[in-house]
Amino acid sequence: MSFLDAILFGLVQGLTEFLPVSSSGHLILAGRILGYAPSVAFELTAHLGTLLAVIVLYRKTIWNLLRHPFSRPMRLLAVSTVCTVIVILLCKDFFFSLNDGRLLSLGFMLTAVLLIVSPQLPHVKQFSYLGAAVVGISQGFAAMPGLSRSGTTVSTAQLMGHEQPAEYSFLISIPVIIGSSIVELSGGGISAYDVAPALVCAIVSFAAGLAALSLFVKTLKAGKAYGFGIYLVLLSVFLLVNDLWLHII
Repeated sequence: MSFLDAILFGLVQGLTEFLPVSSSGHLILAGRILGYAPSVAFELTAHLGTLLAVIVLYRKTIWNLLRHPFSRPMRLLAVSTVCTVIVILLCKDFFFSLNDGRLLSLGFMLTAVLLIVSPQLPHVKQFSYLGAAVVGISQGFAAMPGLSRSGTTVSTAQLMGHEQPAEYSFLISIPVIIGSSIVELSGGGISAYDVAPALVCAIVSFAAGLAALSLFVKTLKAGKAYGFGIYLVLLSVFLLVNDLWLHII
């Protein structure tokens, strides 16, 4: 992979990991457009860049959680994480089979519906362990390409009554990113590793991830997250038309 490709993939990963538009879906599209799919090594370093962005932005919250490992917030995060792992283990073969992008338009449209409709639905008054489980399950299903992890978990956390759904969404992404990285490392997924371009990819994804995190939090507080849903509707329609008739990408 060239340095230009590393920069482009880092930008796509960093921006779309936290904006509710699906990083996996946009990475597949980027690969189609550039004619090059990133290796496991590049995906790993890009994810670690976005992981660092979460840690930097929420370092005080994370430190407080680590100081109180048996507190209720920590237990809620644990419940969500366990539920996510269960869904991924049960459905990993199905999710992997979708990496060819054949259901991207469906995933994008489902995310759009969540972003546009969920703020209009009645919310649970208090976030509970059941709510944490539901959010964790939704995060597991967001492994489907095109279904945004952040969009799905934030919308679900809102419906389940969490007062800070964006923060919760980003916090539960940490163990998932770490866990997937460990799996890739243990599986020998980085045997072929171009260090310099990969580091560039990680740095770019970190910077873009910080910007995307801040933008999404501000947009969510302003009640304008539906704008991302409109974008995904248009993208989903375009992909459907492209797959049926245009065949541009």
